[in-house]
Amino acid sequence: MSAQPAEIDDDHDPIEWELIELVEEHGSERAALRALLHDFHALLADADKAVSRGFVRGVFSEGARALRDTGEDQ
Repeated sequence: MSAQPAEIDDDHDPIEWELIELVEEHGSERAALRALLHDFHALLADADKAVSRGFVRGVFSEGARALRDTGEDQ
């Protein structure tokens, strides 16, 4: 199964171009949807954990988010 080249249309917005590239990368709309659902489920599983895998791996940079005020003196 091979993907057909995308039609060039300057009226596409950036999200439409991402969709076109996604379908080209995966070869079909079904395969692209399957890849997106896989990533979505991985994100949901990570969100259910007490500590995010991204946090543990150091993906979040210091200062990217404001610290929460817990109201306790430390």
